Amino acid sequence: MALSVLIINADDFGYSLTVNQAILRSFERKFINSASLMANMAGFDDAINMMNRQTVLQGRVGVHLNLTEGYPVTRLVSRLPAFCDDSGRLVYDRQRALVHLGRKEKEGLYGELKAQLEKVLSAGIRPTHLDSHHHVHTEWAIAPLVCRLAREYGICRIRLTRNMGPVSHYIRRIYKRVYNSWYLGQRSGFANTDYFGDIADIQCHVKADGRGFIILQPGRSYEVMVHPLFDDHANLVDSNGEDLGQRLLPILGSVADFSVDTPI
Repeated sequence: MALSVLIINADDFGYSLTVNQAILRSFERKFINSASLMANMAGFDDAINMMNRQTVLQGRVGVHLNLTEGYPVTRLVSRLPAFCDDSGRLVYDRQRALVHLGRKEKEGLYGELKAQLEKVLSAGIRPTHLDSHHHVHTEWAIAPLVCRLAREYGICRIRLTRNMGPVSHYIRRIYKRVYNSWYLGQRSGFANTDYFGDIADIQCHVKADGRGFIILQPGRSYEVMVHPLFDDHANLVDSNGEDLGQRLLPILGSVADFSVDTPI
């Protein structure tokens, strides 16, 4: 019987020193086996130093492309008012769907995304995957730029748009299906997971056994997104403030051999 594959990925690696420590703790406690690194945030250098010191992180990190927070790596995006304010800070909030980009916007955004990836590569990190802060890579007009970037640098996995859990509006369901099958499906040549979502999504999507552990489908691959943080008492929590280990228990309990060595 074909084995299922489970990736539990911590977003926002490099966001800050505190977030970095929470992600490292999550690796050490075997809650996660993957992370996504932000090249333009304050904790980037600390994250790189951490990866050089901690073998548990090596070969487990992709790039968290960012067009929504902090300052860009290049000046290309600062000339685009839809993406940067007068101070040069990234401000795109996804309130306006990006169906089309002009030539200058395409050039500026691709140049910025490429520079973020190059910054990671220059630090000696070979990314395992691409995804993005606030899921901007799932915007229709940005997706081709990210696919182009992945092909140019030989990165074979790009995060899907969420396809587990409830989706209230039928138009969003259609969009997600088209996006995942067209941009990131077999026609594009990427080796992506079959499913992506957060902890609540996978618990909604997959049945649980009598012990409350979810039952992964044999031969299927899953990516679960988490955002490790510390609460006021230095406990490891997810972004909603709930204990991360307890939230992950129904998932990890279903995979007897899950560890940071699980193939991804």
